[in-house]
Amino acid sequence: MQNSKQIIIRAALAVWLALPVAAQAQSSSLNAFSPYTFYGLGDFSTQGPAYMRSMGGVGVGYRNSMKINYINPASYSLLGRKTFLFNVGIEGNTPYSKPAEAKTSHNSFNVRDIALAMPLGRGVGLGVSVTPLSSVGYRVQMEDTDPLLLANDKYVVYNYLGEGTVTQAKLGLGVQVTKHLALGADLIYYHGRTTRSFSTTVTSLMTSTQYSNAVGRSSETISRIGMNFGLQYDILRNDKRILTFGATYRPKLNLKPGNERIVYTSGIESDTVSYSNGKQSFNLPGMLRAGLFYQTHKLGVGFDYSMEQWNGINPPDSQDDVVFKNNQYYRVGVEYTPNAIDIRRFLNRWTYRFGVYYNDYYMRINGHKINDVGLSVGVGIPIKMQGFSSVNLGLTWGCRGTTATGMIGTRQFRMVRENYIKVSIGLSLFGEDDWFKRCLLYTSPSPRD
Repeated sequence: MQNSKQIIIRAALAVWLALPVAAQAQSSSLNAFSPYTFYGLGDFSTQGPAYMRSMGGVGVGYRNSMKINYINPASYSLLGRKTFLFNVGIEGNTPYSKPAEAKTSHNSFNVRDIALAMPLGRGVGLGVSVTPLSSVGYRVQMEDTDPLLLANDKYVVYNYLGEGTVTQAKLGLGVQVTKHLALGADLIYYHGRTTRSFSTTVTSLMTSTQYSNAVGRSSETISRIGMNFGLQYDILRNDKRILTFGATYRPKLNLKPGNERIVYTSGIESDTVSYSNGKQSFNLPGMLRAGLFYQTHKLGVGFDYSMEQWNGINPPDSQDDVVFKNNQYYRVGVEYTPNAIDIRRFLNRWTYRFGVYYNDYYMRINGHKINDVGLSVGVGIPIKMQGFSSVNLGLTWGCRGTTATGMIGTRQFRMVRENYIKVSIGLSLFGEDDWFKRCLLYTSPSPRD
């Protein structure tokens, strides 16, 4: 039997090795590429390991002693005493953006999440995870059609570029309070850096002569600690089926990003430089998430609903007509395993997954909603003939946005409709499958041996 000291040593080693890799991967600007990441914190990542994302992101009520669920810390209370779970996932993203006149695409592939979980005692479990919260990545161009400028043989082109990621590192604890009720809490460290740059060029319509230009850069750095609370309650539980209600609540948190902004302006008539440095106020809203998950030996069906309270916590961007709004998310997912213990038919031991989701996004831009809808499929492939470790593969297709065009004052805007495909690969290792025994420290045999 592996004692608790050895488990803690392995856990510390895994965290030490995993955290630098995750931090480096999440700092990549390639985690997102969308003009809808221009504002706020950018594009929020779908939470959960690869097997949950293959079910549309369902998981707040998911309760399984053989799989990590870092969405709800209450799930850690179910871990068996010899259990040590490790999960690592990578994800590729290919968005196809279609404005009114053209189409563009972009590809990315990154380490996405790293997590581990282990028991601390009977009905008490610990979980650690590093995952992306949100990502920024865009290249946007706008033209100013001010009649006064056109009358003077001039037009203005604005170019914007942004990249960066906010990462969340969680340390969670789950406790079994009663036979049916488990509670949990996460301590979350938010960390990230986002760089946004712009250039403004005034050009002659007739000769293409540039009269003046401005170039600037804004860097935002986030380093804050927050909390997340969770519960899971078994409404129905017997040897054949389980129905679990799950809920989490993340309180509102002012991220207080540090901002450094520098602007260079040069041209025939002027040459100035401006610089500012200090703290800003930007709130991550409170989020309530609740759901049900029904399980038998073969079938799992779940439904999640979440709502983020964006209304009124951050000022709107009146210049670009951007308003933050409450964000609602609906998820439905299914998984099916024909026969998990069939040693003759390998495909019967696979787990097949399907999910759909709808998100009405947390911003309204130029008066338009940015609805996001998609579906996902996936499979879980056992690694060994007998055991619970698996490779989880998933594919997600989604669509959001609109191809509307219009004017913001004298500036012309072109919105885009995005179709995207995400490919996820997750490796879930179960400690009782002997995957971690090689990590044990060597001890000399006793004299009687």
